Amino acid sequence: VILCIGPLCRLDSRFLPLLYNRRHAGVMMFLIAFVHAGFATFQFHALGDLNPFVSVLAGNTRYGSIAQFPFEIFGVIALVILFLMAATSHDFWLANLSAPVWKALHMGVYFAYASLILHVTLGVLQAETSPVYAAIIFVGLAIVLGLHIASARCGRALDEEKSHGEFVDVCSVEEIPEKRAKIACISGERVAVFKYDGKVSAISGVCQHQNGPLGEGCIIGGLVTCPWHGYQYRPEDGASPAPFHEKVPTFNVKISGDRVLVDPRPNPPGTRVEPAIIGETTSADQTTFFVGYQKIMPASIAAFLRLRLAALFCIAPLIGILLAIPQHPFGSGNFEFGSPRDFDGVVVTDASPPLLLTKPEGGASRYFLCAPGKHGASEIFPVRGTAQHVKLKGTLIERDGQHEIEVVPESVELEGVVPLPAAPPDLGEFTLRGEIVDSKCFLGVMKPGNLKPHKACAIRCISGGVPPVFLVRDRDGNALYLLLEGADGRAINAEILDFVAEPLEITGRIERRDDLLVLKAELATFRRL
Repeated sequence: VILCIGPLCRLDSRFLPLLYNRRHAGVMMFLIAFVHAGFATFQFHALGDLNPFVSVLAGNTRYGSIAQFPFEIFGVIALVILFLMAATSHDFWLANLSAPVWKALHMGVYFAYASLILHVTLGVLQAETSPVYAAIIFVGLAIVLGLHIASARCGRALDEEKSHGEFVDVCSVEEIPEKRAKIACISGERVAVFKYDGKVSAISGVCQHQNGPLGEGCIIGGLVTCPWHGYQYRPEDGASPAPFHEKVPTFNVKISGDRVLVDPRPNPPGTRVEPAIIGETTSADQTTFFVGYQKIMPASIAAFLRLRLAALFCIAPLIGILLAIPQHPFGSGNFEFGSPRDFDGVVVTDASPPLLLTKPEGGASRYFLCAPGKHGASEIFPVRGTAQHVKLKGTLIERDGQHEIEVVPESVELEGVVPLPAAPPDLGEFTLRGEIVDSKCFLGVMKPGNLKPHKACAIRCISGGVPPVFLVRDRDGNALYLLLEGADGRAINAEILDFVAEPLEITGRIERRDDLLVLKAELATFRRL
């Protein structure tokens, strides 16, 4: 929307009131992006074994793969550009950086837009199966490009170079509207030739504030007024009235018959030039004009904006609903945050310690264990190769019949060693297709959390010791979760980080440990799909 304001104003002057507030919209855009970045950084990268800001840049380094390209980097680039633009939006920076430097810096908005397109396209769109989101992105891109191309074509006639000579024939006197300008390209510069009160003056067509189009403005109170933000200049000398100091170049002008002639050589900014006198004087203002901060808005423009703003407020909720309908279904995960329960069972301190809880009908149910944040429970139960009766408090996490407990470390009470469970049965060798996920955030709070959008969080969880799980789905979408270990039963968290949240094929042996399936495999059998 922000990028469309400029070309819309060139195509239809009724949009000019929006232009005045474009910088405010830009600052708001940065604030929204900043909140999004802060939330995403905390949700996906914090509470792990790596500084979250480092994790944003180092969590995924698959730059050689389009499918797995780290989309976060484009979000970082866009956020930095938006920050620089928001921080320098005040006129203090415009005055100190100079208009050309300031304008060049703020042209970075197009790089920010391109980065955001890539950020979304290589990120969430790879997980959403509905074409609606891709269509919205590319329709928006087409609108922005189309409006800029149309605006450029509209302004191309203004840049047709007038033939050179001692004086350049610009137009006839009648072609210039009263208190407005005729724009001509002379010596590679847009020159605005104004007619007012029986006189003609020529000044540069570029405002010193934000390079606004002075030639599209008009004379209000004897001053040339820029249509963008209302900066004003005297037509005789191109200088702003006190206490302002902006100045634009002036041009010598004369009238021969009914033709207006302009010297192509500009005078230094602020140089006074006597206006050329024409025979007939008129003070009628033939067209309505609006500067953004005037207190009184013309009725036609007020009605134009009122209708469109009302439509926008009505359409916005409808757009939100339409965006939600095709979204990938949320997962059924549940994280009972803030409601710890009491558990009484047996902890088997193997590679990924589980808690065995006795079922009422007999047998045991295995619950994964983890610590607060993105950390495993190995440090809470450091002794390996034993089984101990334990009482503890923890928060229950569950999804698709799989359970995990986030242990409250200070609540753990070890009640003594008990016999180890019987050796699990080997079900044989299998080749399965799926993705590696963590057993904490994926089961509890990642909705939907499939594949790439969940990648950064899953890497941090698995790197911190959370049990890794190989998720396999049947043709109906039903999920099967298998704890992933090395062929010798060791924890392979650090070895598999480069494969997390990607479509994989893994070959290994499957064991059944009570109601939990375990896939024991080596990296040599991992194959990306």
